[in-house]
Amino acid sequence: CPHCHILVVEGTSSSFADLAATEDTAARLGAQVISNSYGAPESGFTQAYARHYRQPGHTIVVSSGDFGFGPANFPASLATVTAVGGTELSRAHDTRGWRETVWDTSDAAAGASGCSAWVPKPPWQHDPHCPMRTVADVAAVAAGVPVYDQNAGGWLTVGGTSVAAPLIAGIYGLAGNAATIPPGYLYRHAASLFDVTAGGNVLRFGHQVVGNVCGGDYLCRAKPGYDAPTGLGTPDGTGAF
Repeated sequence: CPHCHILVVEGTSSSFADLAATEDTAARLGAQVISNSYGAPESGFTQAYARHYRQPGHTIVVSSGDFGFGPANFPASLATVTAVGGTELSRAHDTRGWRETVWDTSDAAAGASGCSAWVPKPPWQHDPHCPMRTVADVAAVAAGVPVYDQNAGGWLTVGGTSVAAPLIAGIYGLAGNAATIPPGYLYRHAASLFDVTAGGNVLRFGHQVVGNVCGGDYLCRAKPGYDAPTGLGTPDGTGAF
């Protein structure tokens, strides 16, 4: 989002208490979109900080995680945030020019998805196999992304949903609606997203499965329409935001 004003808020430490406090600070300082690239498996301990990720008048974006299908991660599992999964791109001979699949490096890293054990199903989600909140909502490219960092010597190639989340935050910034739209707004505008229909996020190392198995269900595999690894899809302009 080249025309956005970017504010960096740092926690005193990486504890969830300090990270949660950064949400309050970012909102207080006027950030319309708050981007978070961290998480941990949800628990009663993490849920104690849920209120910090409920900031009316601000859109909060969170990476889904990088370890494939399994227990949902906090704070991505909260119904007050937009949870972001990951995709990877390859060239295609079609109108768009790109083919997009679930991000899965096949070496114990893949975009995370899961069914919350703590957060009730929000009214805007209707997928059938998770009675609670399903992660994720939307996705963005999470592999082979170039980033310029002068302190690190110049151009770097990075990946993970920690990259996808700020990309989605930037789209919210470009759309200019982040201070007024409610959680779940995306679900009313799925037609403005590229539907990702290929790939899965069950962790493998080589050909050996090392993660949780979900039997090819939409909770771990892309399909037409909503699926947990990529949510409703990836941005096609700003119409869904």
